[in-house]
Order: sequence, then C-alpha cells, then structure tokens
Amino acid sequence: MNPETISGAASTIASCLAILALLAGLAFLARRLRGRVPGLAAGGKAPGKRPISILSARGLGGQQSLVIAEAGGQVFLLGVGRGGITLLSRLDAHD
Repeated sequence: MNPETISGAASTIASCLAILALLAGLAFLARRLRGRVPGLAAGGKAPGKRPISILSARGLGGQQSLVIAEAGGQVFLLGVGRGGITLLSRLDAHD
C-alpha cells in the first residue's frame, strides 16, 4: 500500500472518531441538563408543568374507553376507540 493512502485513511478514521466523540458528548450534556433548562425538558415545556393529565380511565370493552383528562385547567370527558378520540363533554373541575 501507498503511504499516502494509509495516511489519508488514518486521517479520515480519526476525523470520524472525533465527530462521534463530539456527538456523544453533546448527547450526554443534553441528558444531564434535561429538567434543569426549560427548553430541554420533555416536550419543550418547563419542568414541573404537565400540559395534559389523565385523571381517570374506564375500559368499555373492545378497545373502547372513557377517559377524564385535564388540560389547561379544564376537565374533559373523552371517548377513545379505534376511530380516534372524541370530546364527549367538558366537565366542571369540581365534579
């Protein structure tokens, strides 16, 4: 083999390894900072804020269920099935 070819291949491999190390380092930092920095929290939301909460769920059989969910301070009764999700009613928060 030609010494220039070996040198070029070694340089390419070293560059690839450096890029992989940089990506691994960035992934490690992102995981460490998740939950501390508002923009890195799950879903892009600030830590501690849950945009949607499932308060209760009851199966009706055959892949259909009723779900009471809270979002944005409002409570909803939802029908969930194969065809999708249907808003059945808005509930008072005190119900």
